Amino acid sequence: MRFTRPALALSLALLSACSVLKPSASGPGAAPGAAAPKETLAAEQRRLADLFRGTPVVFAMQADGSMRVTVPLVYSFDKGRYAVKPPLGAVLDRVAKSQRTEATRFFVTAPADPQTKGLMLATERANSTRDYLVGRGVDARRFSTSAVPSGDEVVIIVADTSAH
Repeated sequence: MRFTRPALALSLALLSACSVLKPSASGPGAAPGAAAPKETLAAEQRRLADLFRGTPVVFAMQADGSMRVTVPLVYSFDKGRYAVKPPLGAVLDRVAKSQRTEATRFFVTAPADPQTKGLMLATERANSTRDYLVGRGVDARRFSTSAVPSGDEVVIIVADTSAH
């Protein structure tokens, strides 16, 4: 696998950041799951945004209380392929570690390459992203995937469903 200089720098930064940070606690003496799910999701969004600061990866809270994760397509998949690249894998590793509660659901959207606009490739990419997270311990029943014919980023929405 060949990386351009910026892609290599991003990959190394993401992988090294993921290996040195410790998981956050929800507070002194707090039992697992003691915080409200939306507070936990918002706290996780802030922690992940800090972790990936300076990279093109974006973690943002949406008006409905869900967390939107966006990773540029160039760092997610090689052209014409659906295997998860290391930079996207580093993001997914952190998301999987933080979202093991049954109260969250994942909505994954992935595009095809801009020139091809093929839904088959986009579907394979969305499913590959889901499968990567499932391989890291997230229950497969918690996912919805969607393909988009074009776009320049992989989008993962993490939503709290306990209040719905």
